[in-house]
Amino acid sequence: MIVSRSSAVGPSMGISLDGYYDLASGSMDMQGVLSPIYLINGIGQIFSRRGEGLIGFNFNLRGSVESPRVTVNPLSAFTPGMFRDIFRRPPPKLSQ
Repeated sequence: MIVSRSSAVGPSMGISLDGYYDLASGSMDMQGVLSPIYLINGIGQIFSRRGEGLIGFNFNLRGSVESPRVTVNPLSAFTPGMFRDIFRRPPPKLSQ
């Protein structure tokens, strides 16, 4: 399964996610951004993707669904939303 440019928002948190999930093996390779205090932080959405604010933490989920390896880049919090793509790979391409 390919997840491309997904997001969820609420007053306390915003999140964006894209990547791959292999249904047969139960493994995944996902990346995204977690934006805390989204009600205030979401002002930066003008310059970034839906679910991301001015302040956000880039994260990666890799491995099996039962025990994924989670990594967070703490320096990405200091990068404004419009420049955050520097820290991540391009989203998966969907074939038409």
